[in-house]
Amino acid sequence: MPTDKQIQAARANGVLSKGPTTEQGKRNSAGNNVRHGLLARTIVLDEEDTERFLELLTGLMDAHQPRDASELALVETLAVARWRQLRVWGAQKTALDRDMALQDPSHGPVAVRAVVALRGTPESSCPPDVLIRYEIAFDRQYARALIRLEALQSRPANRQTTPYHPMSIGQTWKEETKEARTEQIPPLPLDPTKC
Repeated sequence: MPTDKQIQAARANGVLSKGPTTEQGKRNSAGNNVRHGLLARTIVLDEEDTERFLELLTGLMDAHQPRDASELALVETLAVARWRQLRVWGAQKTALDRDMALQDPSHGPVAVRAVVALRGTPESSCPPDVLIRYEIAFDRQYARALIRLEALQSRPANRQTTPYHPMSIGQTWKEETKEARTEQIPPLPLDPTKC
């Protein structure tokens, strides 16, 4: 995650920028919002804040300045892993708050009820240990991507001098027709024993 100093430096440099000047640079720059928007549509849940994800992604792009497709993929992996980790943290808080609210206050002070809530309840749809495993997995994914990105960026050979701007937008599926989007899809049955 970029430090406050890095974020301020990136903002100061951005103010000085006059933007792309060549036709190719303008075309590359024009595709960034489309690419980032498609990544957000793939990762951000409907009830989550897309703008917050895009701010995270932009901050990581500014901090790491990917120079080729491999570096870009690793920066996107950083953003996705971090976003999913934030999601898990929110789910953990919600689960603990819920389980504590369901407890009888006469069973002890808040700290005792928090310890009890850490074990989860039979009514919990996702046990706390599963959320912790997700948290650890996303933290490892972030750390591995950062190590790989730093290793790639430390190589002196064949480094481009300008950030990489892909021409493709990276979507993995075909565009749906309007009719296909309006079809009703039956909801999946929820199994409270699995997450």
